[in-house]
Amino acid sequence: MLRKLKSVFSKNKNPLDIPLDKLKESKIKLDYQVRKLEDNLSQIDSKITMLFEKAKNSNSKSEELTIATKIKTLSQRKKQLQNSHALLNKQVRFLDNLLVIKENEDILKSTPLWSSLSSMSKEDMENHLIDMKINNENIVGTLNSALGITDDMLSSASEEHDEDIADILNTIHAVKEGELDIDDANGIISNEKKKEEDDFEKELKKLLEE
Repeated sequence: MLRKLKSVFSKNKNPLDIPLDKLKESKIKLDYQVRKLEDNLSQIDSKITMLFEKAKNSNSKSEELTIATKIKTLSQRKKQLQNSHALLNKQVRFLDNLLVIKENEDILKSTPLWSSLSSMSKEDMENHLIDMKINNENIVGTLNSALGITDDMLSSASEEHDEDIADILNTIHAVKEGELDIDDANGIISNEKKKEEDDFEKELKKLLEE
């Protein structure tokens, strides 16, 4: 998908110059990638739940360790997919907002907004369209309020800790002792908090500059 976006943006000096049909095509493919990632995340959740079910009835420390290692591997994969999901969602917001602007091009050209948008650097436009939420009803008011304001909504990704296996084993023991149910254990290990990382800005900047 990044390669596809690159082919769209690299031929245009300004995102506003991208044909509407090209944007819609990219949006369809991007939505598909998001749904595919969400399906994969759901499958990983199911596998982790099954492993905790198995661990609940394990009879040896060796078996616990084997299960904990599998859970860690799945958890790491889930974190990678969550990061990719956050990246794709930001690309979706960028394209969604750009689509609304293009669909209302005639209206915006009758206001000073179009001149402001057209004169924006690609970096500024990225920042605005990633963080904004506009639609056909509020486009003029939202753009009027937002132009000139740049927010950095990204946070750095957390680091992996060497104690992962020990933490998972402690969670398994808590499940076996009845202190946690499996759904809670899955939530603890899977770490449902979405990570928003500044890699997106770097990736999208490369796409627009090349």
